[in-house]
Amino acid sequence: MTSALGVGGALALGACASREGDTGTPSATTGTPTLGASGMQWDRFKGETLNLLLCEHWWTSAVSKRFPEFEALTGMKIKANTLSEDSYYQQALVALSSGATTYDALMVGNLQAGQYMNAGWLEPLDSYFGGSGLVNADWFDTNDFFAPARKASSLNGELMALPLSAEAGVVIYRKDLAAQAGVTAFPTQESLVDASAKLSAAMERPFAGRGRRGLDIVWTWTNFFLTQGGEFYNGNTPTVDSPEAVAATELYVQQLLTKYGPKGASNMSWLEATGSVNEGRAALYTDASGLLSVVLDKNSSKHTDQIAVSRWPDSATAKAAPNYWYWMAGIPKASRKKEQAALFYAWAMSKETATSVSAESGSPSARESVWSNDDFLSFYPGDMSTEIVANLQAVQPDRVPYARPTFPSEADALSLELIKVLVDGKDPKRAMADAAAAMARAGR
Repeated sequence: MTSALGVGGALALGACASREGDTGTPSATTGTPTLGASGMQWDRFKGETLNLLLCEHWWTSAVSKRFPEFEALTGMKIKANTLSEDSYYQQALVALSSGATTYDALMVGNLQAGQYMNAGWLEPLDSYFGGSGLVNADWFDTNDFFAPARKASSLNGELMALPLSAEAGVVIYRKDLAAQAGVTAFPTQESLVDASAKLSAAMERPFAGRGRRGLDIVWTWTNFFLTQGGEFYNGNTPTVDSPEAVAATELYVQQLLTKYGPKGASNMSWLEATGSVNEGRAALYTDASGLLSVVLDKNSSKHTDQIAVSRWPDSATAKAAPNYWYWMAGIPKASRKKEQAALFYAWAMSKETATSVSAESGSPSARESVWSNDDFLSFYPGDMSTEIVANLQAVQPDRVPYARPTFPSEADALSLELIKVLVDGKDPKRAMADAAAAMARAGR
């Protein structure tokens, strides 16, 4: 998911990266071991050019400003093609599927990762970051990435991409209005309906959530579905006609969106939903934790000092299983400069660079150590970071079929039935039965 938060000026890492005889003392800026402590030969590919395919994203904005530091450190040159999200996906698909050698490294979207991995379009990374001699494995420390993020970035136990950012479903709410309504906690998913009913005394439609066709409505619905104990498939057969799926649809679509959500919710993506919170038209919002960077942005929000966050609640019958979203970084199998690309990632995704990038923007790194950095935590007052990290650790990536190559078309089929419940008042049980049949057709 793309964050709308602007990124400030780059921090000066170049001095740390280029000092000779560095002993590995944590840098004053980041509190993490410096690049010089890696003991790596950073200039082994001096004079070469690395071609990158990047998507517009907070990470891209921040890292691009630091490219001169990488070039000074390695003697390499970077040529980056940065595209809007839709254009990026199209270009990545063409480049990877054709076996073109145009790009040496590229970002990998969460929804496309399964297609890329299963098709054999990405280079396995364990040999580069697991002690090959090119990258100091102990220094780079892939175990510092959240365990669910590593799992989602792997195929059959082999790391196929490196996690860039990590988000999971959370409950975002106005603590001032919640207090006035007597809402003190969200012990279960079902309690969100009770909270919305109480909040409706202050505003007619206090809930905000995504209802737009495609992954928008499906992404938020999945939080409710998994936490009801539901599973998408039994083998290859869609099982969204289960009692758990019906309960999730009744709860999110029929109750929260239809009864307490905004009019025109079927046209809402995360952008419109966050806008309703920022403008004071909603007091309760379920979405990805990365969107806190939007609702806490004082340039666009009127109520940043009243925003609070809660981890995803359990259901009455099962433990919380929040949905997730990761951006990743991979190396095309066809690349002729795989080692050079690995060296770039060793720099760009090191603890030091990851910490400085997130500390200046507040955007959610997939590195667990970043979430202990005081500068970064200043973006998340109170217990926000504790609630978010608990959710990131609770993610169960095997239960969300992003790795299934046909899931994008199946998710679209599911979304159409969810929208029929939202717009036409279709019975949830009938809608979920029709959704299972439609997903089966879409997956053939």
